[in-house]
Amino acid sequence: MEYHVPVMVEEVVAGLVADPGGIYIDATAGGGGHSMAILQRLGPAGRLVAVDRDWEAVAVVRAKLAEDVRVSVYQGSFAELGALASREGLGPLCGAFFDLGISSHQIDEPERGFSYREDGPLDMRMDAAATSRTAAEWVAESSERGLADVITRYGEERQARRIARAICRQRQIEPLRTTGDLRRAVAQTRPQMLNKTLSRVFQALRIAVNDELGQLHDALQVMQSLLAPGGRLAVIAYHSLEDRLVKRYMAELERGCICPPRVPVCVCGRQPSFRKVGRKAQKASGAEVGQNSRARSAVLRLYEKIEVD
Repeated sequence: MEYHVPVMVEEVVAGLVADPGGIYIDATAGGGGHSMAILQRLGPAGRLVAVDRDWEAVAVVRAKLAEDVRVSVYQGSFAELGALASREGLGPLCGAFFDLGISSHQIDEPERGFSYREDGPLDMRMDAAATSRTAAEWVAESSERGLADVITRYGEERQARRIARAICRQRQIEPLRTTGDLRRAVAQTRPQMLNKTLSRVFQALRIAVNDELGQLHDALQVMQSLLAPGGRLAVIAYHSLEDRLVKRYMAELERGCICPPRVPVCVCGRQPSFRKVGRKAQKASGAEVGQNSRARSAVLRLYEKIEVD
């Protein structure tokens, strides 16, 4: 079984690689599918830096791409990209790619604790070495209000308070150590659509445990300085929280003057630093969705850095 099925590969490479001799970063290397496609588009002088937060993904990518001298593979989080670029002497990048969320492999491995479908340790850490608390520890240490807030904010679940109350009630009886324990606690609230509710709760806890939205914000900040003028940024998001963050953050960089309308002449001096590539976000084709259901929710946004006077 393939480690992870990459989504919208042709669209990503077509939008990302404008200079075959440039330096590119795949910040979510996963199973190496997008990295391999980017390398196929690069020339002999091109270079790819493949990074992933998950140590298992890093091992897979290193094994797949070990013979290509144009690629370097590292383990690291989004927040570490700036330090990595500085340490490795990476020049201005011609492109950066982010495939957000969780990989097929992580979902399919019960011992990682990302999925409610099979019983396993309630872990959810993408990088066990860097992330101190497991999901089980996070659930045990959080207040009922804290749990409800996270399930509301990151899971967009309307019954968050009832679910948080049920989790706290259950942990008073015995600790929630496994995905099955959490699943049974949520099921006590008798949601109309249990699987959808479980998906939202597990998503919320995973995002909280790994600080995914905070990490994404840090990564977008880093790309402002790492990308060269004309460099491309490609981001695939799978749910509204990630996509909304990217869209709003980049919209601020696309804006020029922010002076109030009553000011007749611009005094802020602000200029746009990025522009959209294409009129709107791209979605996977019907044919791809038919072969890979995960592609159904994928949204690809492309941006290009502008030379600022």
